[in-house]
Amino acid sequence: MHSDVIIGVDPGSNITGYGILESGGNVFIPLSYGTINVPDLNSRPEDLKCIFKSLSSLIETFNPQVLSLEKVFYYRNVRSSLVLGEVRGIILLLAGLYNIKVMEFTSTQIKSSLTGYGRAGKTQVRFMVKKLLSIQDEIELDASDALALSLCAGLELSRDRCLPILKV
Repeated sequence: MHSDVIIGVDPGSNITGYGILESGGNVFIPLSYGTINVPDLNSRPEDLKCIFKSLSSLIETFNPQVLSLEKVFYYRNVRSSLVLGEVRGIILLLAGLYNIKVMEFTSTQIKSSLTGYGRAGKTQVRFMVKKLLSIQDEIELDASDALALSLCAGLELSRDRCLPILKV
């Protein structure tokens, strides 16, 4: 059976969530999850370096083949959009440096694939993440969002492998 290691990353300006799973068919094993908390350094380059180094370390440790990320969505606050764009840039740069396949999903796709309802709340998503991965401990919302991204990618990959190839 083919298995992939998938890292889901939920970017944030101060807190970036990550969730790493091993995916084999419809079996998902959580390898690591948590948050990267940027210290209050008042220096954007230092903040981005902290995220870069933390994610680099995780990638080198777990060697993921797939990186799952939420598709860009519009923020009313331009500053928030710019800050998240910087973090996304770091994440995509890492995917390029480590030759990791990138899969992007909308918030609605992620929620639908895990809860069956595209407008589910964060606590509903966290409940399903914990249930699907048999996690007993509490999970921070940013980490559960990242695990949800990993699960969504894993489900998509397993669906793709199960679909027969039709020759016309």
